[in-house]
Amino acid sequence: MNFLNSILRVSRVKLDILVLALLILLYESLFLELYMSKWEFDGYTQAYAILPITTWLIWRQREVFHISERQYTSIETIGGGALLFAGVMLYLLGSRFEYLSISALSLIPVAFGTVITLYSIKTAAKLSFPILYMLLLVPPPTSILDSLTLSMRHGVSVATAWTLQLLNYPITRKGLMLNIGDIDIYMGEPCSGFRSLITLFSLMLAYIYIRKTTLYRKLILSLFIVPMALLGNLIRVITVCLLTYYFGEEIGQGFFHWFSGMLIFSIMLLGMISIEKLIEKVK
Repeated sequence: MNFLNSILRVSRVKLDILVLALLILLYESLFLELYMSKWEFDGYTQAYAILPITTWLIWRQREVFHISERQYTSIETIGGGALLFAGVMLYLLGSRFEYLSISALSLIPVAFGTVITLYSIKTAAKLSFPILYMLLLVPPPTSILDSLTLSMRHGVSVATAWTLQLLNYPITRKGLMLNIGDIDIYMGEPCSGFRSLITLFSLMLAYIYIRKTTLYRKLILSLFIVPMALLGNLIRVITVCLLTYYFGEEIGQGFFHWFSGMLIFSIMLLGMISIEKLIEKVK
């Protein structure tokens, strides 16, 4: 009996390896395209870190893959197989019409379907966050991304002009163009804050997930991510405007324009950690 169990164990491990190899082969071209150009082109560069973080999150829960926890039931096998098949079809559809977003989105049903088929719904539920976290790999359609960043650029230009006017600075706004003193500052795409928002959102979601605290506190902390990112970007844009006003374009829109992104992002992370500490002190 022990010998038979050993044979079954080895065969199931081989099945896991075979399925994993097939999935890597299937998605190899997609990830090559995403990592080589697409994310960089869309300004969605935070996505480079999503796959390594997802792999690490799953590795932290590797005990769910123990052979003893496999539960092969007909309903789960059929349901998981159907979900896996639908995911593969979605991937092929995206590949056929060259929609990277659709092909990348297929990772979710394929991952859930594979885990359910090989293990159980219970195992898939335990891995639901790492699997859904891969949604951040999906590059937004260019039209939606352009519309979103345009709205964010408009919002930050209005907020910047309003704030500096309150502080009695000679600033006027016309569309996305700010004029402070005799200097024009255009609110380009980097000023939207989308990149810092999505990067902070991605990192903080993973951080909140691994934190050993109550679900209520995790939800409260999650609510601060977007406001903190928007506030940080506003502070960055205001600072760039002030430095340009006092020291000229070479200083304000040169090195500091690039360096301020990392600086403000670091401050935002510290701010989120500080908020977490305050939440933990509240009973």
